Amino acid sequence: MSTVGILGAGAMGAGIAQTAACAGWRVHLVDLDLDTCEASKQGIITRLARNVEKGRMSQTQADAAAERIAPSTTRDLHGCELFIEAIVEDLNIKVAAVTPVLDVLPEDAIIATNTSSLSVSEFGERIEAAPRTCGMHFFNPAAIMKLVEVVSGNRTEQRIVDRVADVATQWGKKVARCADTPGFIVNRVARPYYLEAFRCLEDGIAGPPTIDSAMKLIGGFRMGPFELTDFIGHDVNAATTRSVWKQWECPARLAPVAAQEAMVAEGNLGRKSGCGVYDWSGPQPVCVYRPTQDAATSVGGLDATALRFCEAATQNAEALADSTEQQRIVFTRILAALLNEAAWAAHQGVADPADIDVAMRAGVNYPRGLFAWADDIGGDLVSETLARLNESVDDNRFAAPS
Repeated sequence: MSTVGILGAGAMGAGIAQTAACAGWRVHLVDLDLDTCEASKQGIITRLARNVEKGRMSQTQADAAAERIAPSTTRDLHGCELFIEAIVEDLNIKVAAVTPVLDVLPEDAIIATNTSSLSVSEFGERIEAAPRTCGMHFFNPAAIMKLVEVVSGNRTEQRIVDRVADVATQWGKKVARCADTPGFIVNRVARPYYLEAFRCLEDGIAGPPTIDSAMKLIGGFRMGPFELTDFIGHDVNAATTRSVWKQWECPARLAPVAAQEAMVAEGNLGRKSGCGVYDWSGPQPVCVYRPTQDAATSVGGLDATALRFCEAATQNAEALADSTEQQRIVFTRILAALLNEAAWAAHQGVADPADIDVAMRAGVNYPRGLFAWADDIGGDLVSETLARLNESVDDNRFAAPS
């Protein structure tokens, strides 16, 4: 039986522990003290019991998984093949916590960091174990979300990346391999879903309900961009945008939007504060965001291009037939921006198109991979649409990579 050590018994560490244990791995769960680890294990047992009640696993399987999880100290990690840190998102704290563990781990143990935003390469260099260090970015809740981004640092050995990808697959995850770049795949490529929605709002094209409905009805997305940002938290979403934008040297495509920054400053963070774009205090969300200008009477003469783009992109012809010009423009702007960002990510060596498609489908539940979607639309129409959109803006953000 293979053994993994997990540093961090919070929500993420516990989710990873549950995932590994259910896949047959022995787990050493480590935190500041054993009481914290024991409480975390009890939480896992409770979640396993719910899975039994829902018929997702048998009681025997749940009991076996729980038995494989051991609240531990760092002294217990001497037999681990894999060690995953899943603690606070601060590089100095991660380095300080992991460095002493290296004295206990086997010399050939793989070191994985669950960071979502920090440099895997820098982490590996600072703990002086770069060749055997990689990123293993789970998505929360880790026991449910299917994606793991396997991140190769600048000096990570290929065999390490291959083994971690195999482990994640064995644990029932979809693997997307990527380079150590800001935002990795999902947190970079998904940015236009939120940003372009806010820009449509700022431009007065449509209000939030219209924008959300356009993406759900025409595009088949499970949640509209404003529903989703309210769910994520506008503070978290805006902070990720600022981080990715700055680390990629401030391209206009990824620039923060004033409307969202103002919401954060006012404390309108979404569901967790009770109010964001929508008021969540009642049985149904009610849009409370008021645009600074009325809906645009003209959308830049893009209606014909947008209609062709939507006809090629949608799988819901009935919804498209009932859509408004504003909805079609919204959908075209947001999806075209996503397709363009995926192209830029591949162009800049973040990941291969196939890995980007896996990441966007498994990580944020997109109805189709973005490269597969672009193929369905047709390269010529995507290029024409981006060119027309770029002519309609003054920041060049729809410019495609050469």
